[in-house]
Amino acid sequence: MKSFIEQAQLYAACHQKPMTRYSHYIGIPLIIFSLLILLGFLHLVIPGVMNITFASIATAALLVYYFSLNWRLALVLTPILIILLTLADWVSQDGPTAMALWIFVFTFLVGWVFQLVGHFIEGRRPAFLENCWQPLIAPLFLTAELFFLAGRMQVLKEEIYGKPSELETPSFPGDPKNRL
Repeated sequence: MKSFIEQAQLYAACHQKPMTRYSHYIGIPLIIFSLLILLGFLHLVIPGVMNITFASIATAALLVYYFSLNWRLALVLTPILIILLTLADWVSQDGPTAMALWIFVFTFLVGWVFQLVGHFIEGRRPAFLENCWQPLIAPLFLTAELFFLAGRMQVLKEEIYGKPSELETPSFPGDPKNRL
């Protein structure tokens, strides 16, 4: 299994423009929510013992994967996924009703519209076309990006993007770096 850093570097290379990431902040949760609705229609039932949805199983498996990659980011992502799972369970609890199916279709399509618009703006193909496992890393990567925007986890940011060079650092007149 590749490390989070390796996977995030590939993901970051396909998501350079801020507008692409902003579109993904909307699109990815919508797609996750829609898939949890779909998986919520399927149940693993042992009569008298348990009745669990595939959405719950998938969420638990995803969280185990995230904790193995970066426990700090996974800890922050856990309540978000639980909220999405709870909402999806509420929508899918009566099975594939017309309303539940329409909510699934709508959120799935709108989520993908946001994703594809972001990649149109980026001018690059989506990362999953290069590696089919990239969609799994997207929620963890976007959580990291939120921390980076807040000025946190700078070491992780440098590991993913590399250290900023001195050429990128703005200088001012009289700065000792400007002297010959």
